[in-house]
Amino acid sequence: NFRINTESFDITSHITTTSRPHVTRRCPARMAAFYFALALALIALISAGLLVSSFNSSPYLKRSPPHKCITHQLALHATIDGSTSNDATTRERAKLGRVPIISRTIHIDIDDPAILGDGKEQNKSLDVTVWEMASPSEMIQNWWSVDQSERTSGIGDPFGVVMWPGSIVASKMLMKQHFTNLQSPVANATVLILGAGTGVEAQTAALLGARRVIATDINQLTLGLLEYGVKRMGEVIDKPMNAVVEAKYFDLFSSEDLPRCDILVAADVLYNSELATQVGIRLHEVMTRTLGDEDSTSKPPKIIITDSQKFHGTDFLMEVQELVELNKLFREHGAEELRWETQTLKNVTGSGVLIDEDQSYDVDVKTICWGWSA
Repeated sequence: NFRINTESFDITSHITTTSRPHVTRRCPARMAAFYFALALALIALISAGLLVSSFNSSPYLKRSPPHKCITHQLALHATIDGSTSNDATTRERAKLGRVPIISRTIHIDIDDPAILGDGKEQNKSLDVTVWEMASPSEMIQNWWSVDQSERTSGIGDPFGVVMWPGSIVASKMLMKQHFTNLQSPVANATVLILGAGTGVEAQTAALLGARRVIATDINQLTLGLLEYGVKRMGEVIDKPMNAVVEAKYFDLFSSEDLPRCDILVAADVLYNSELATQVGIRLHEVMTRTLGDEDSTSKPPKIIITDSQKFHGTDFLMEVQELVELNKLFREHGAEELRWETQTLKNVTGSGVLIDEDQSYDVDVKTICWGWSA
């Protein structure tokens, strides 16, 4: 798709008409329009050839090795602009296949003084760098403009192509549990992430020592972004993070069982009542399936769920009857219940989503943190 500036290119000035014997003279306006269209087509073809040729021979573009997306077996080629940097203010640009993408570095830390101590024992913060779609606004506007059935069948979920505040809060919660306990519950654990998006919490879990991270999503582009971010982060820290983090296509509405895990994370995936209900049903699935295990020592996974958007009808603790009954059972036996709490995330900077510029804001995030007590 090439745009020609027709205002600065007057093709009609180069067209002349001559009369010939025994030939009916055509309308000058129609002839001019015909040749104008033909010239535009030729110019577009020539420009395309020149652009491809110059792109392939340009010494200013660095090519990374072809990126093979495990989940959908597409060879995605990333072309990098800019230099590698861990500076959160420096953002790199690249292309994943034909999609322009941009990096975002997020600082994950703990703001609990009781855990921080004097700060001399161990660094209790880390930086993760994920990759987002550079201009997601058109895709997301298209998603909002169609009905629910077409969203599911035609467009798919577009929200995972940018970072959301809930992923930062979920990562902070993982880090807090990592440093709260004498023996980290995150280190050497299998962490399952539902709707992993760009991979903030997946990278955090891996950097905290998780043995395996299964990062699931339904959007193929999102999984490509996640895999690419994990690969690049591994290059920065000189460790094969892609050997720990597995990007996996998974449809929450399918009949397939969720993979077994020690920790379940779902951050900012409650975009409508149907999806929220299904997340609640899946939560009940992982919390109760250990009841039938022959191994009496097996326990349900630890849970972290965050929701910064708080859409109407997405409180699955009230809407999913199985969870209502499960919480009632917990109360009767004096066990820990599933309950929402609220955390405030200050001065978070993220994609404007419906506009291409970043936005900075404070946000209250609903959270569930269950099963972490000894």
